[in-house]
Amino acid sequence: MPKSYRFTFGVPMCEAARSMVANIEHADASYPNTSWGVIERKKSFAMAIADANTLYDLIACLIEVRKGPKKEKTDADEGKNEDAEKKDAKKDAKKGSGIDLNELHALLDGLDEEIAILQGAKNGVKIIGKESEESRLEAAEAEAQRLRDLILIRDEVRV
Repeated sequence: MPKSYRFTFGVPMCEAARSMVANIEHADASYPNTSWGVIERKKSFAMAIADANTLYDLIACLIEVRKGPKKEKTDADEGKNEDAEKKDAKKDAKKGSGIDLNELHALLDGLDEEIAILQGAKNGVKIIGKESEESRLEAAEAEAQRLRDLILIRDEVRV
């Protein structure tokens, strides 16, 4: 990848991919046995989906930048046969930077599949086992305490 693209595309793409993997690992690290655990796992899957969409957008942008402006056909181009056009397209896809645009299109297809898998996993998150009334009460009390702490923090900031 040319130096000019490394920081423009390479670093953000690596960060998005790294974040996506971290969120998937976090979601798969535990199985929720409380409603709070379900919310946390769904949140991790949602963050992974957002990272996958960011990565998709970065790759699509790189493809558009590498393609450059569309060339208008001239009279000489109209006489070319389809085989010659395919060769030119393949040559253009690989020219210059070592970036094969055809491989990037395959990455986009793979990301589409990954996003669909993550969405299905997010929609399938359920409580493992039965949640007892006691654990529901504990979760509600913990949430109430968390909200009280937030109110205290907010009031301290205003002072």
